[in-house]
Amino acid sequence: MSTVRVDSERLLQTFLEMVRIDSPSGDEAAFRAYLVDRLAAEGISGVIDAGGNLIVDLPAQQCSHDRILVLSGHMDVVPPCHNIQPIVQDVDGDRIITSDNTTVLGADDKAGLAPMLETVFLCRKHQLPMPQLRLIFTTREETSLGGAKDLSDESLGADFAITLDHTGRQGVIINQAPTYIQFEITCRGKSVHAGIMPEQGVNAIVFASKVIERLPLGRVDEQTTCNIGFLNGGKATNIVPDLATLKGELRGHNPQTLEAALAHLEQTLAEVSAGMPGTSYAFTHFTQFEGYHVDEQHPGVKNLLSAARNTGLEPHFIRTNGGSDNNIFVQRGLPGVVLSAGYIEPHSLKERVRLSEMTLCCQFLQNILETFAHEPF
Repeated sequence: MSTVRVDSERLLQTFLEMVRIDSPSGDEAAFRAYLVDRLAAEGISGVIDAGGNLIVDLPAQQCSHDRILVLSGHMDVVPPCHNIQPIVQDVDGDRIITSDNTTVLGADDKAGLAPMLETVFLCRKHQLPMPQLRLIFTTREETSLGGAKDLSDESLGADFAITLDHTGRQGVIINQAPTYIQFEITCRGKSVHAGIMPEQGVNAIVFASKVIERLPLGRVDEQTTCNIGFLNGGKATNIVPDLATLKGELRGHNPQTLEAALAHLEQTLAEVSAGMPGTSYAFTHFTQFEGYHVDEQHPGVKNLLSAARNTGLEPHFIRTNGGSDNNIFVQRGLPGVVLSAGYIEPHSLKERVRLSEMTLCCQFLQNILETFAHEPF
């Protein structure tokens, strides 16, 4: 299987243009307008839905079936992400793109979007094989997967989805991701003057601290993690605090283990409160997204394995403990996996990507589209 040469210089310029456009979560309009203009220049139009997502349908070329493949990535970037100034450095015959160390780079996820866009343009220009495509550019992925949650059933009416949104080298295939549960604990005590009558008070922060001490935080087991990321309480140093709030999360791949962890949290609260007369609590939790496990024998996954090998890659499956739009896709009946966008150290000032990795991503995508055009999924 042969591919058309990727214009790495054009790819680089597309990526640099993308990261220079501010697109914090919930404010992706300027970047979406850029995508609309780039697509329009190639004679392609799309629709913007109520969630701000951009959806683009493209006809098949040299295809043997009528299945629809989704290619997806998100438009938003984590902070600090205003006025990103990318720096291109020549290193050992390659080019590495970083920020100026005052912001993130935005390679998460624009190092996925640039190859996606350029590959589609290349395939249309040279009439290369590809199935019916639906490009989905989502909003608010970084904060809540909000854009994906707002997609209509019609937009998700496809046969397989590939989301370009993971760190690492090309060949990574994420076919397992966790369920993500957020929880909040309100610990109540009794406030009094801390200097005059401390004996009559009940310290809510102490209550919260005893709860934290008894929780199995960190890696609970091979498939489950638990974290407390927020503790707030108190009004002044001379007042025994009557209120403390804890916020945390559970992630895991086994529903029974997650249910047991939630039950343990509630039991711990009850036991600690019983041991501290005058305390009470409220415990709430919410599942932000459900986990998934897409079988390695799924026809779409088998097509990806074939395309990876045809690109000279060694494909390997990974079970991640992070979430992505693909969690929502699978939850709503659209099977799919996540592939690497090539970026390194995302969500940090050290975020970076190699041009060679983005170029390889384009080559991989060409082979993916050809394989999916010839093999039903």
